[in-house]
Amino acid sequence: MIYRLCILAFASLVFSFNGCITHPPTATPSAETGQVFVTSTPTSASIIVDGVRTGRTTPDTLTAEVGQRLIQLEKDGYAIFSQSVSVVTGQVRTVSAVLQASFPKVVLIEDFSNVSCVPCVVSNKIIETLTNRTYGRSRVVAIKFPTNFPSPNDTFYIHNRADCNSRISFYSVLFAPTTMVDGISRPNASDSLQMKDTINARLQIDPRFKLTVRDSIGGGQYFATVVVQILNASGLDLADLRLHTVVTETDIHFPTPPGSNGETVFYDVMRRMLPSNAGEQLATSATTTYQRQVALHPRWNAANLNIVCYIQNIITKEVYQTDSTF
Repeated sequence: MIYRLCILAFASLVFSFNGCITHPPTATPSAETGQVFVTSTPTSASIIVDGVRTGRTTPDTLTAEVGQRLIQLEKDGYAIFSQSVSVVTGQVRTVSAVLQASFPKVVLIEDFSNVSCVPCVVSNKIIETLTNRTYGRSRVVAIKFPTNFPSPNDTFYIHNRADCNSRISFYSVLFAPTTMVDGISRPNASDSLQMKDTINARLQIDPRFKLTVRDSIGGGQYFATVVVQILNASGLDLADLRLHTVVTETDIHFPTPPGSNGETVFYDVMRRMLPSNAGEQLATSATTTYQRQVALHPRWNAANLNIVCYIQNIITKEVYQTDSTF
């Protein structure tokens, strides 16, 4: 009996020891990380890693887990940038992006002509073909500024001498036709190939600004709303930039030529510059809305009016972006 009790006691003791054996949880090793320096042109693009927004913007250095990581950049007005990068422990990898605008550059043609300028007949036809057929007005827009030479009696010039003289003086125009492309190129307006080459070069440039313009008519007034969005002001002094808002009229028909060159139909004629021919300085905020209006003149055909707006550097004369209601 005593022997049995001893056996039972020993067995119970062994069981109790076995029941007290513990298995502590295995510690999860910390993930290995590396760094990624992310930069972009323009800067201030939102950084996304593997689909997760980091709350950081370019340029910045991020810490990420080792392995393949998808870096994406988002910036309003630009297409989303994506690049895969291999993150390595103890190393800094670099992702450098040149963001592409999600909307096109629009080229501005400013043409100086006269109803009695014979060479202007050819240049006018070339410009009308370029804007209406070759490129379309969504890519190339024209404004015709009348001159007082060779004839001082140009009916369009007389209608608005002040605004015409302002632009003639700005570009030091001495003869007609004279054509400016985006304010900085002066191709031969009678040479269609030279005009195309000049325009094509400007179309390749990423716009620094986004312009949106809308118009309406009511109560004898012509209204324009222009929204300016600054995309990339790097290297620019905003104090040197001006927003020009221009009223143009197209498809103006005369029963007989108003001048001596035989033309009876005129396109894209400047009617008024708003708020003045000096334009207005850009606000420094990222997005600004400008409201303009002008009384309808009895000589204007309201159905053929449009607004052309553009941002120009008054020092270099470069036109950075254009938009219109065409």
